[in-house]
Formats: sequence, structure tokens, C-alpha cells
Amino acid sequence: MPGLFFQQRLVINQYREHLLNTNTVLLFDAQQLNVDEFDLHALLSPFELAVITRRKSIKAKQEYLATRLLLKYLVKQSSAQFSHLTANQISSEFDEQSSKLLIHITGSETVFSSCLSHSNGFVGAALNIERAEFGFDIEKISVQRPFVKLAKHFYHQDEVNLITQSQQQSAERFFRIWTLKEALAKATSRPIAKLLSPNVFTELTQANLAALSCQYNEFDISVVSDKSTDWQCSVVNSISQLRGVLGF
Repeated sequence: MPGLFFQQRLVINQYREHLLNTNTVLLFDAQQLNVDEFDLHALLSPFELAVITRRKSIKAKQEYLATRLLLKYLVKQSSAQFSHLTANQISSEFDEQSSKLLIHITGSETVFSSCLSHSNGFVGAALNIERAEFGFDIEKISVQRPFVKLAKHFYHQDEVNLITQSQQQSAERFFRIWTLKEALAKATSRPIAKLLSPNVFTELTQANLAALSCQYNEFDISVVSDKSTDWQCSVVNSISQLRGVLGF
């Protein structure tokens, strides 16, 4: 059973507008952005402006702006009724009660659930229009980290055995298990701390959730969902590809 989760089954393609569907995770290298070149008041809601202002590091500002632009693009593309919106009329705000990042639209009662992830400047964003159990995670595969030691300290013994039985694939297996745990945590709104020691493959099976994963460059990506296995990833090479829709 665990072998299925190590297969590279998540589809990743280069961004093409006509290839997008409602089950798309947009990926982007946020380190390309020069935040100072953007009119943030035109692109971000007042709430989001307050958040990005509190971000201290350049990388944190890049990741925040990039993920919000991706989310706003997805909202405007999701339905013709939202295509006229300006970017700053779409606001992302974390809801403590549901542990979800919710998308609010000025003058509308419509609320979207969404999911974000970032690692070393590489970011992803997705809408959860069907309000399904859904989550995804991105993690850079770092062979420098003491992943075997970390696995023995935090992971289930069966997971440790999978990691240590193949020296060549130990790092890849460690991070695949990690992204599955993180994606599962987001899908079920459970704290990641409570999913570190249980066997993630057992947890996914018991929760009747589907998982798709793959590697992209130096990153491992996993998607967990209860309603669909047709999730895909689309890599945006330049934020200017979204310019026409976002209006900047």
C-alpha cells in the first residue's frame, strides 16, 4: 500500500490558461518578484495591506504577494460574475474557527475556501470551491538536513523503516511522508503536531482520502482530497502571464 504514495502521479504542466480547471494548484517562484514595482494598494485589500506591511523579510513579502496574486487570479477565472472585480476587492483572511484561509469578496456573500503552501520562495495556491476536504503542501528536498534522525524522533516506526531501507531514496521518502502529513493536516483541519507520529498511510486510508504526489525540481508536492483525484499543478513562469486578468 505505501508504495502507491511514492509514485509520481500528480500532473504538473506549464501554465496555459485553457488547461486550467477548478482543481488546479498554481505554482510560482516568488523570488522573481520585486515587491516595490507593484502598486500594492491596487492589488491588495486593506486587510492584506496591513499583513504584508508587518512582514519584515523580503522573501516573506515576496511569498505573501505572490500567493495573493495567484489566489485573486483563480477567483476571477472561476466565474464570469467575478471577472469584473478589481484585485483589491478580493481579500484573503484566515478563519480561526475553521482553520482555513477564506476568500471574501467586496459586496458579495460568496466565500471561497483556499489553501496555500510555500518553501524556500517557491509557492502554491489553490481554491477549494467545492468546500471538500482538501489540502496540499510543498517542501524543498534537502539532503543536508538530518532527516533520518528527525524521522526516528517524530515519525511512526513503519515510516522510519520505509525511509531507512533505501539509502538512495531516504531523503525523498522522508519529504514525501512530510508533505503527505502536511496536506492531510490542512485537508482535515488538524494540527500537524497530531499527525507526526501516526502512520500517514493508515490515516489517509481511514479518512477515505485520496493523495497525489510528485517531485518538481528540488521540491516535493502532495495533494490530499476527498472528492477528486484529478487535481493538477500548473507552473506560472512569470507573474506577467496573469497581468491581463489581474489588471496591473
